[in-house]
Amino acid sequence: MDLNWKHQHRHVDENLKQKLDALEGSYASPRQTLNILRTAIIPSLAYAFGVTPCSYPDLDKWDAMTGRVIKSKHNLWRSTMTAMIREDVHSFGLNAPSIYMEYHRRSTVLALITSQEDPSERHQSVTMHLLTHQVAQLKALATTFLSTREGTSLPIKWQLNLHMRECQLACIHASKLHSALKGNSMFLDDLKLRSHLRPQAPPPNNSHPHHQIAYGPRHYWLP
Repeated sequence: MDLNWKHQHRHVDENLKQKLDALEGSYASPRQTLNILRTAIIPSLAYAFGVTPCSYPDLDKWDAMTGRVIKSKHNLWRSTMTAMIREDVHSFGLNAPSIYMEYHRRSTVLALITSQEDPSERHQSVTMHLLTHQVAQLKALATTFLSTREGTSLPIKWQLNLHMRECQLACIHASKLHSALKGNSMFLDDLKLRSHLRPQAPPPNNSHPHHQIAYGPRHYWLP
């Protein structure tokens, strides 16, 4: 494996376009369109999200493709705000499903937590050792970068694509959540360094982002 996911992304593009074109040209009602997207099309793409890293531009592009079909079926203008169709029905939206949200749910909470809670102690140990190693490696690179104050953080960001477990944990932290094991926070301080990694020059050392704390019986994620 070369960890190049372009083939998988291209396959998702082609598969999604084919299904959306067929759905848009069908006689499905607006309500049926939402149900088909929620129960058939998005799950057919999302089964591989746990092991296939996807970039935010890719996710936004796929959500734009589904949004186009939803707007067409509801006879809405193309300029209709996407936030409106994603909003809950009780807030006068359509509660349209989102590929981005499904990716975030499957690739972070479910994939990482399921591995950490696997019945096999060997599986748990491998997951924790891999996660610990990846976090430590990227922390060391970030510390060196912030200490020397030279160059940019782009080489570090490029390496994130090779650290799947750390990416999963970072997505959780980006949502202002973090993991707790038996009441103790995991990797919270280590991942704070990631907030300093910008394409421009590094910020002062006295910048400390705020993260909310979540607790539970073993591994869990709460707002």
